Amino acid sequence: MKKIWASGYFSMVLAVISHGALAEGIDLDCETLSRQIVDRLNAEELLARSEPGRQRALAITLDLCRGTEASAQQQHEAGRQEALDNWFFEQHPEKPGNKRLKNLKR
Repeated sequence: MKKIWASGYFSMVLAVISHGALAEGIDLDCETLSRQIVDRLNAEELLARSEPGRQRALAITLDLCRGTEASAQQQHEAGRQEALDNWFFEQHPEKPGNKRLKNLKR
């Protein structure tokens, strides 16, 4: 029991330290990506030639990119939390699947 508690404490400290390094978030460089999309659509003559039309297209692509960025960040956080939960609360290292793997290695 003491070993599990020490392991859990070490894991929590490691998670807190590493969180600072990962807290920056996901950056898709939406401004650059949006400009590239609008420039490409403009080059293909799929946009209106007017400046307001170009600015509106840029605003739309920027909004969509930021939504994707936020969604990716949420998925990343959820996946990371699930991995931490599985790692912290797994107290049965001798699961049947692990035993079968050990037997196969013999």
